Parts: sequence; structure tokens; C-alpha cells
Amino acid sequence: MTTNEGFTADVKDYNIDKNTDCGVWTVTGKKEDKAYTYEEAITLAGNGSYTYGLLAVLSLTLLSMGCDMFGFSVVLAGSQCDLQFTPTQRSTLMSMPFLGPIIMSYPWGYFSDTQGRKKCLLLAMSCSFVATVISSLSPNWIMLAVLKFLSTSCSSCAQFTTYALLGESSGQRVRGSYMLIMTSVIMLASTYYYTVGYFLLNMEYSIDLGFISFVPWRLLVLALALPAGISSLVLHWFYESPKFLANAGREDQAVELLRKIWKRNGGKDHYPVKKLILNEDCAPAQGQPLLRSLWQQTAPLFQTPLLWRTLQLYYITTVVYSVNNSLLMWLPFIANTVLADGASEGSVCDVLSMQNNTGDVQPAACSSKLEYLTTIFSVGQSVSFGLVNGLMSRLARMKLMLIVILVAAVACGTGIIVVTNKVASFVLFLGIMGQVLGIGIVSSYFVELYPTSYLGMSACLGVVVARTSVLIAINLLSSYITTSCHQCFYAFTAYIFSGLVASFFLPADGKKKT
Repeated sequence: MTTNEGFTADVKDYNIDKNTDCGVWTVTGKKEDKAYTYEEAITLAGNGSYTYGLLAVLSLTLLSMGCDMFGFSVVLAGSQCDLQFTPTQRSTLMSMPFLGPIIMSYPWGYFSDTQGRKKCLLLAMSCSFVATVISSLSPNWIMLAVLKFLSTSCSSCAQFTTYALLGESSGQRVRGSYMLIMTSVIMLASTYYYTVGYFLLNMEYSIDLGFISFVPWRLLVLALALPAGISSLVLHWFYESPKFLANAGREDQAVELLRKIWKRNGGKDHYPVKKLILNEDCAPAQGQPLLRSLWQQTAPLFQTPLLWRTLQLYYITTVVYSVNNSLLMWLPFIANTVLADGASEGSVCDVLSMQNNTGDVQPAACSSKLEYLTTIFSVGQSVSFGLVNGLMSRLARMKLMLIVILVAAVACGTGIIVVTNKVASFVLFLGIMGQVLGIGIVSSYFVELYPTSYLGMSACLGVVVARTSVLIAINLLSSYITTSCHQCFYAFTAYIFSGLVASFFLPADGKKKT
């Protein structure tokens, strides 16, 4: 018998299995060698310095994505006086962080599933860093918009590839907890960009570079690019996903990386794994035309047995992302309006409506600084959400936690409609955004419920769905937040409630199959 390694051996010396999905015979190893499932192999690799380090660098990668996308709202507040953009231009700029991911997430997902998780992250974060650094020199709003489109087109890769790489490089016992910890870090992104933004934007200087004046908001852009630059460098010291390699037919490399992970995790004596069993569909075929390959990567997500789960997770994804992200982009404007000295009394909607009726939505004098209270409330929200998400990582009841999060968001959405005190109303406004706590949970479901061959594509399409819903929500808020504020919160609350209903049909905690 001749194997794919090119040597001849006696059939009786080997375990031979028929892969009915791929239509080929595969040799799993000599009979005296035990073949381990991937879950067994990665569990034996242990949990130590390697997995802790990978968790840290991927958390930093996610934080850099949060700074790139949502920190842009603070950049806009700081650049208003310098670039003098109109409300329409501002709305266009605010859409750029979400338009880029909509267009590029699908190619990144394909790249991740066919070329590797680590390679995908290295390329994406390096390009995002370069585009962000160049954007600090933008002479006008058009160049700023184009470069923001490019940077977020790349950094959006982190939203699904980080979870895939971490999930495939850690054992099932700690996997869910690690993903929630990583999500906690992205929630702290606003602590970073609001704190840095407050101090940098309150500085007063101007350096004439000839074609532009280098003012504080440009230094802020460089500060927000720093996490992407650091993460793209540090990622070189970590490995590709062994599961990706095994799924691509590179079993020897996968076993070697598992052995290296075991060693860096403090393993001693001998790592026993020599052969792997994935128990999944075969890897995507190589060397096929691009369109056919894309189709084979995408179509199974919308066919049985994955169809129902795909539709369910994508719908919950739109609920978790659209309301939170759209409100987050409007947070500096709403906070500065509601919490500013001399603002009218009443609920958030009352204050915004009064400002609109008096025609005084924009401040009389242009200011590039962040309000102190805006920074305090935003940092407080970020830290509290991060702490809660960290506490959630100690629990294993993913479905129950998601339901509790959405119930709390519905309660806050109902309360903001009836509460008349502006501070209490603003706290409830921040509470609605608490559904961001569900992001890590939804991401963990993608990792648990989809085969390796389609994991990157399923998650990247989830990003497309999420960012499209955010883009729609942002533009709806732009049109109606000051004129039909109560109706906006009625709609948001009803939408969150529908996501709550859908979450009841997720698999019970402890069950991983679709």
C-alpha cells in the first residue's frame, strides 16, 4: 500500500478509515500509535505561559480594533474645529468605520479559512497601523474618510480571527472564559481612547508642517494606532492554529506546533500525541477557481444542518451590535449635550428635543475638547462593563448570561422612556448599551458550533451582518435622534426584546452540537 507520504507499507500494520464526505481513504497511523481527537490533543498541550501570552496579545489586537473603529468618534470631536466639516460630512465620516468591514470582512474570512489565522491577523493589523498613522496627516475630511475606510477594513479582521485563533489554541475547559476575558479588554477600549483623548485634546499647541498644522487631534490618532502596531509585532512570537493546519492536511506541522505549545506551557517529560482525529468535514479543496472555492466555503452555512443556527446567530448578532455600536458612536455628542453646564432639565430625549426646537444643537463656539463629565461617565461605563464581563468569564452558563444581559437592556430601554431626571436617564442610556456584554458570548457560539473549515467564513459573514446593521442604525439615529427620540428608543427596545426571544432557542449550556 502507498500512502500520501510516498512510502510503501503493509496494510495490516495501519489503521485505515474511509472519509465518506471527501471520498478518500486516509491513514491515521500505526496500530500501536493512539490517535487523539483534537480536543484531547489541545487539552494535553496544557494551559500556561503560551496560552496566557496568546490571550494577552489577541486581547491587545481586539483593543486596537476598538480604538480604530469607536475611538474615531473622539477623533471627530477633536478635529471638528480644524477640518471644519459640515453635519453631512460628519455623518459620512461616522459611517466609514462600519462601511470598511462590510466590504472587506468576507475576503478576510476566506483568507483566514484558506491561508491561516495568524497570517491573516499579521497582514491585517500591519496594514491598519500604517493607514491610521498616515491618516494623522490628513489635510481634509475626504482623505480622513478614505484612510479610515482602509484602516477599519483591515482591523475588522480581528473581530473574528482572534476568537478563532484563541479558541483553536486553548482547551475547552478554559476556552469560553478566555473569550469573555478577551471581550472584557475590548470593552476597556473606550477607557483608553476617552482618557487619552481627554488629556491630548485639552492640550493647546499647533506645529506648522506647511501642508497642515499638527494639532492635538492628530497626536490622538497616533496614540490610537499604537496598540495595532504593538500587536502586529508581538504576534510574530506565536504560532498558527494547530487545528487549522490539521484541517488543511498538514498533520505533522499541527502535531509539532502542539508539542511546542505544550513545551511553552511548561510541559515536561514527553508529549504523547503523534496522530490527530478532527471528527469534522474535510478541509476546503485547494487549487480550485476562486469563485467556486468561495461558494464551497459559503454555501454550507445556509444549508442543513447549519442553516437554522446560522440565521439564529446572525440575527442575535445584529441585535447585540447594532444598538450598542450606533449609540456608542453618538455618545460624545449626546453626553456633551445632556451633561453640559446649562443644559435643560429632563430626560435624555427631553434635552435633545429642546436643543433641536431652539435650533441650538451645535455649540455657539467651536470646541475640540472633551467635557469632563463625558469622559468620567464613558470611562465608568467601560470599566464597569469590563469588570462584569470578567466576572462572567468565571461562569459557564453562556445561554443564561446572554438572556440576563438582554433582559437588563430591555429594562433600561423601557426606563429611559419614562424617567425624567437627566442624570438617571443618561445612566439608563448607558445601561441599554450593556448588551455589548453579549458579544463574547455570541462569538463563543460561533467557535463552538461551526466546523473548522467554515469557522472563519461564518464569523466574517457575522461581521458583515453586524456592521451593516450598525451602519443602518447610525444613519437612522442621525435622522431621528433629535426629532423623534422617544420613537428611536421604543424601536431599539422592541428590537432587543426580539433578540431576547431568539436567544431562548440557543443550545442549552453544555451542549455543543448544532
